Amino acid sequence: MKSSIDQTLQNKRVIITCGTGGVGKTTLSAALGIRAALQGRRTVVVTIDPAKRLATSLGLSQLGDHPTDLTPQVAAAFEKAKRTGLALPDHLTGSLAAIVPDTRKTFETFVRDLAPTESAAEKVMQNPIFQIFAREFSGTNEYMALERLHALHIQNQFDCIILDTPPTRNTLAFLEAPRLLAQFFDEKLIRWLVLPANQIVATGMKKAFSILEGLTGANFMTHLFEFASGLFSVQMNFTANLKTITALLESPQVGFLMVTTPTPTQEREVDHFIQTLQKNRLHFEGMIFNRTLAYLKSELSEGQLPPPATPWREAYDLIQALQVREQRVISNFMQKPIPVCAKLPELARDVHSVEDLFHVALALDANSEFNRSEL
Repeated sequence: MKSSIDQTLQNKRVIITCGTGGVGKTTLSAALGIRAALQGRRTVVVTIDPAKRLATSLGLSQLGDHPTDLTPQVAAAFEKAKRTGLALPDHLTGSLAAIVPDTRKTFETFVRDLAPTESAAEKVMQNPIFQIFAREFSGTNEYMALERLHALHIQNQFDCIILDTPPTRNTLAFLEAPRLLAQFFDEKLIRWLVLPANQIVATGMKKAFSILEGLTGANFMTHLFEFASGLFSVQMNFTANLKTITALLESPQVGFLMVTTPTPTQEREVDHFIQTLQKNRLHFEGMIFNRTLAYLKSELSEGQLPPPATPWREAYDLIQALQVREQRVISNFMQKPIPVCAKLPELARDVHSVEDLFHVALALDANSEFNRSEL
């Protein structure tokens, strides 16, 4: 039996949307949040989005590190939609908030929570190497998104948490983040430098570093040693924290939705992603096909084709070819045991308000017909 969007939103405490960059994942995450609010759930949408696409989709100039309450805007869109005769609940009983976490602040909170003392935390954060690590290390943004997810989960302020994963060329980068960060903490060089059993060696190396600094005029090696020493002090707590987050991701409370476009280039990515979820014992809830073209078939009837050898006929033939390709891709997925939760059309313009998102949210159903005239 195919799983629906509403079943997923009702049965899962956490929804994690994944997909490669440029497939409309952030916009659909916000629409999912509105749909959950329509079901009476206290909902928050969290996105690690340096391009600030979530704020743009909501019609806001910016979003911050703390929840921004969007319930009044959703309520206004709700009342306007009811006046048009749409089938909606009698009242809006849920709520919606949005967060764009400050990754740097999240990282600093992460270090403070794990460090045995405040001085140990300061030792790490004041080190210049920390500045580079926090900004450049592969997987940092992704892992900090998981840290914020865990914090929201244990605070119990929201019934439904929707995490829009960071934009990436590779969907699996998000799932690889905990492993990458764990490997960094377990690097043999760092452990060898700071283990008490190697204190004499470490001291000797630090003297060697001082000689190098005298020759180069740089403090890099000293900073590296001190950073490694500081990280080692939080390693055990990090390992325990990682196990807690991994257990949360594997729990039945968490479901993964994949947002994709119905193009052949996405097929292999989707298959690989689903296999990886299964391998890691994560719960795959289904797929959302965005930017489909099937709706265009109703705009021309038989016997009314544009004249041959005209720009209109060329455009029509191109659309027909794209529709055939799209249907082939979707049919391939339908033959697999993969829930297809929704198919949304290519919109004529970008989404720039809660009201726009409200109508996208209403279309997030496998059996619904999207009314493009609303946008």
